[in-house]
Amino acid sequence: MEARAQGRTKGGFIIGVAFFLLVMAGLYQSALDVKDWLTDANRLPISALLVQGQHQYIKAEELRSAVLDGDAPRNFFEMDVNALQARLTALPWVAQVSVRKKWPDKIKVYLTEQKVAARWNGSRFVNAKGEVFSAPNRVKSPLMQLSGPDDQAAKVLENSRQFEAQLAERGYKLSAVNLTPRYGWELTLDNNIQLFVGRSDMALRLQRFIDVFPIIEPREQVAYVDLRYDTGMAVGWKKNEEKAHDQNRR
Repeated sequence: MEARAQGRTKGGFIIGVAFFLLVMAGLYQSALDVKDWLTDANRLPISALLVQGQHQYIKAEELRSAVLDGDAPRNFFEMDVNALQARLTALPWVAQVSVRKKWPDKIKVYLTEQKVAARWNGSRFVNAKGEVFSAPNRVKSPLMQLSGPDDQAAKVLENSRQFEAQLAERGYKLSAVNLTPRYGWELTLDNNIQLFVGRSDMALRLQRFIDVFPIIEPREQVAYVDLRYDTGMAVGWKKNEEKAHDQNRR
């Protein structure tokens, strides 16, 4: 009788294990069915892209291309938010992006566009934080031209603002600022007069120009003003430059 009881116990254990395995297999298959249903492109497709944040240089087709990534509209659950955020961040005029899903069929994007402050070394831009970036040229309004070593962009931008403010007080308009490889400052006014300011006492030297330039005649013939002196300055004339150029050509 003991052997018969042990046989029944063993048989019951096997049946229990088999039942458990059947239940687990059923649950697993159900999970697969649910996953297939949730990721089926024909169910819960993304039907709307909501973009928030002001932007004037980022084009709508660029946003759409980044969202679709060359594919048909994706399923709501299948859309990889992190991958989408990376693609949007890679767009040239985008500064920052946040992406989230909104049930049941929407993607909400909040983006911040680069705040361009000036052109940098001719073909690129520098933003309001002094960071250099490359982007298609879609700026219609005139920008100040800044140039110098890339790692000095923030300093060039900061100093250009100081130069601009000081000159504007007396009606002079600054159009370009260059920081030379030897860290000397060269400014260009909107009338193409160049100011060689040097590496030190920039504010004092600019003030010297502001005080003296009105008495220089003829002012319209001034090509440059060299302010890299302790107490004076040198003036270069357009006629002299033209004569020198003609002599060199001969």
